[in-house]
Amino acid sequence: FCHLWSLGPPTPTVRSPSWHPNGGTSFPLKLRHQILSCHPVLSLSLDCGMRPAVGSQRIVGGLTARRGEWPWIGSLQYQRLHRCGATLIHSKWLLTAAHCFKGYRIHHCLSGPNMYCRPFTLSHTRIILHPGFNSTNMDYDVALLELAVPAPRSYTIQLVCLPSPVHSFLKNTECYITGWGSMREGGSLTNLLQKADVNIIEQSDCQQAYGNSLTPSMMCAGYMEGGKDTCLGDSGGPLTCREFSGQWFVAGVTSWGHGCGRTAFPGVYMRVTAIREWISNYLHF
Repeated sequence: FCHLWSLGPPTPTVRSPSWHPNGGTSFPLKLRHQILSCHPVLSLSLDCGMRPAVGSQRIVGGLTARRGEWPWIGSLQYQRLHRCGATLIHSKWLLTAAHCFKGYRIHHCLSGPNMYCRPFTLSHTRIILHPGFNSTNMDYDVALLELAVPAPRSYTIQLVCLPSPVHSFLKNTECYITGWGSMREGGSLTNLLQKADVNIIEQSDCQQAYGNSLTPSMMCAGYMEGGKDTCLGDSGGPLTCREFSGQWFVAGVTSWGHGCGRTAFPGVYMRVTAIREWISNYLHF
C-alpha cells in the first residue's frame, strides 16, 4: 500500500527534496490515502507491528518491497511528487521529520507514487513540530501529523509499535529502512517502495564518524563499510526493527547523513526512545 499525504514546497536540506519557504509551524492538511489493493478495506483488530499481508528499499543498496510488507509507511507529497516519508503510529497520528515542514506551508494531498493505488480522502489535520527542533544541527528532527479521522485498518494498513522510553535496540536486531527516495547519491526518486536491511551502529562508532554533530537524541544505522543507506527523499520515513515477539517497532526517523551509502558515514536517525515521552503528550495510551 502507499499512504499519500501532501505538503508544501521544501528547501535544499538534509534528506528531503528542495522546496520553497512559506511561513508557519501550524498547518492545515488535506490528505488522500491510497492503498495497493482492489479489495474492500477490512476492519481488523490486530496488534501493532504486524504484517497480515505477508505473514510472520529511497534506499541505497535496497530491494523493491512487496505489497503490504511495510503497512505503516506513508508518502508526503506536493503536486503529485513525493517529498518525505511518514509512519502510522496510531490510527490518527503519523510520525515524520520536522525538517520536512519547518517554514513551509502544507497543501492538499494528491495522487501517490504508485499508479495502482486506490484513493480515499482524510482531511483537515495539523502538524506538530518537536519544541526542541533545531534546524541548524537537526536535533529533535521529528514531527507529528494528526489526522481528522482514524485511518482504517486493513491487510495493507497497519500501525507500527512504539518502543518504551527505556527500550534498547540491540546491535544484532533485525532492522530495515524503507522509502521512495533516491537509490543512489545524486539520483532521482523512485516510484516503487524500496527496503534495505541495516544494522544498528554503536553510538561510539557513530560519534567517531560525525563528532559533535551527533547529539544524544540521534542514532546511526547502516554499515560502516557503506553500501546500504537512506538518501534524498527518505526523510521522515521509518527505521523499523523486529523484536522477539515478531512485532515491528519504529526505532528511528530518517533525518540526515553525509552523502548516501558512503564508507564510514552511516545514516543518522532521530532516536524514537528519546522523544517517546513527548509523543505521549498527544497519544494517550
